[in-house]
Amino acid sequence: MKKIIPFLILALILSMIPPGGSSANTAAIQLGSDVLFDQFHSLIDGKKVGLVTNQSGVNSLGVSTIDLLRRDRSVSLVSLFATENGLDGKGEAGKPVVTYKHPVYGIPVYSLNETSRVPTQEMYAHLDVLVIDLQDTGARTNPYITTLRDCMTAAKQLGKPVIVLDRPNPLGGKLVDGPLLEPGFVSYIGADTLPMAHGMTIGELSLFFNRNIGADLTVVPMQGYTRSMLFQDTGLTWLPNASHLPSLTAVFGYMATGVSEGTVLRQEDNYSWVGGEGIVASQYADLLNASLLPGVVFLPETKGTAGGVRLQITDPHLFNPAKTGMYALALARQLNHFPIPKSSEKEITLFDRMMGTNKIGIELEQEKKPQDIEASYAEQLVRFKEQRKSFLIYGDEPYQPLMPIHNKPTVSPQPEKPLPVVKPATPTETKPATTGKPGTPSTPKPGTPGTSVPAKPTQPAVKPPVTPPAGKPPVTPPATKPANPATDKVAYLTFDDGPSPVTPQVLDTLKKFGVKATFFIVGRSVAGHEAILKRTLAEGHAIGGHTYSHDYRIVYKSMEAFFADLERGNDMIEKAIGMRPTIFRYPGGSTNTVSHKYQDPKVYNQSHPVMNAIKAEANKREYTFIDWNVTNGDARSNKYTAQGALANIKQQVKSQKEIVILMHDASTKGPTAQALPEVITFLKSKGYRFDVIKPDHPTVSTVK
Repeated sequence: MKKIIPFLILALILSMIPPGGSSANTAAIQLGSDVLFDQFHSLIDGKKVGLVTNQSGVNSLGVSTIDLLRRDRSVSLVSLFATENGLDGKGEAGKPVVTYKHPVYGIPVYSLNETSRVPTQEMYAHLDVLVIDLQDTGARTNPYITTLRDCMTAAKQLGKPVIVLDRPNPLGGKLVDGPLLEPGFVSYIGADTLPMAHGMTIGELSLFFNRNIGADLTVVPMQGYTRSMLFQDTGLTWLPNASHLPSLTAVFGYMATGVSEGTVLRQEDNYSWVGGEGIVASQYADLLNASLLPGVVFLPETKGTAGGVRLQITDPHLFNPAKTGMYALALARQLNHFPIPKSSEKEITLFDRMMGTNKIGIELEQEKKPQDIEASYAEQLVRFKEQRKSFLIYGDEPYQPLMPIHNKPTVSPQPEKPLPVVKPATPTETKPATTGKPGTPSTPKPGTPGTSVPAKPTQPAVKPPVTPPAGKPPVTPPATKPANPATDKVAYLTFDDGPSPVTPQVLDTLKKFGVKATFFIVGRSVAGHEAILKRTLAEGHAIGGHTYSHDYRIVYKSMEAFFADLERGNDMIEKAIGMRPTIFRYPGGSTNTVSHKYQDPKVYNQSHPVMNAIKAEANKREYTFIDWNVTNGDARSNKYTAQGALANIKQQVKSQKEIVILMHDASTKGPTAQALPEVITFLKSKGYRFDVIKPDHPTVSTVK
């Protein structure tokens, strides 16, 4: 019996461990695959699905999208489409993989690679919808985004809808750098007129590609993602999406050293070393280190007879692999004058395909300084950044999906004006084709940040009113029309982050239409705007707190830090108007996941997150928090339009009984004020009355 007991204990322990390891989700974000099954399952319910994926297609818990679909009895997974490295990512790029029947699932697996890029009618024949779940690397040269474009093109031609499950750009959403691909250099490693680092997620890329394709496209966005996030910030585990990129270090190094492919320079150790014959390692390292490239240092290292440098990435948030690659190329050329491959009318060289243009080769041959090479494509980068804005989904606030992003533009037959192409310096070099790509339609800004439904809190008691200081009259709550529960439809207009010079414009419109609203005040914005805050209160609007700093790093470090910041902001409000708010809004909303990133790991964890502690304390302090279920989208960017803000609201308002609309009145939100008259007119036409949010009506915190 004594011998059996240890085995019984071991069996008990093993039975407590879920298959595949821990089931706890420690990610700061939810992937598109998570959001699809949690919120928008109706997109695939009852459908025959074809899935484009590989081993990187897993949800935030590491469960394969293939398995998620196969276990779903309401869905029929009828075929798989593998990228050039195969479903397991172990195939050798460039070698064709034949179509086969999956040995376990018994469904066809179609290989999509350089020799068989575009799916055929036969491949799509039995599909109702094509789902794409691929992890991109952030580089224009990644062939997976070409697969994305080719699958969308075939779907358009064959009348099949496409669903793209969004994933992070490992390099983040703000890095946009490197030469742009010119139309004549489109290839398997260059799908569109993108810069070397495009700074877009695969969902945003699909919207960008669709301007010329016009497919019936739906993007399922991520939850909690922001543009500034690198992959390291997401809390996800990196799964190599190709055998040559086994780690995030390799992904970051690829663009810095891999751009030299096609020249005599070589890369080793998963793109962490670059060098070549005739280069003195110490000289090369000195030149690169003297360039003061951000986030990286260069260590001299010789391999055999080749001198080179090893990249030591010191800060991935500062590291710019595209810029580093240009410097590594230009300075290596100055040291050993290696020959530059030249394209011909019959063939474009690998180097020019990597660059997306022949101009970089010409400038290297002329031994131009890296700063001059950068300057040669700077104007094109500015134009691209402006062009891509209308296709971006995410902003600086954690994204909360309210609905899938559906995009089916009408492609204009007029050719788009191509980016300027500089003629080659010598007659022997190739002049890119002058045929432009199809025109860009007038497409509404895709994506509408909304909110997920928060857990219903314990209903708090009403906080007793604060007696105003001497000399100040008591504040009388504005009279409102009593609601008829059976028929009444009510809209709560809310404005965050003020007061500011924009707030008087908002107040003027509200006064003109006789409408009341609720303003959530950031304490640091009060100073200098006290008169605006007094006017807001005097005209019958409600005022709530929105912390003092609105800095996630501060407010979500701990429960104590949150309330210290909130109370500091409320102190500023009370000092200005003699009234202390009893309602508030969480920065990022009550269901935000960004708080996981900033919570003190010594005190909080996945099973005991800081948000739970904050909510419990809020109930004790008898505060009422307010979320939202409609937004005009002005949180994503300061580069938005009044028309876009109105369109976002029109898209989300259906026939809900109770809506809370998130808007902002910070100094950069002028278009919100401009759109407000039409927003009010639209809501009135839909049968809504307007009211302010009050502590004795906490149900608006859980609007559905």
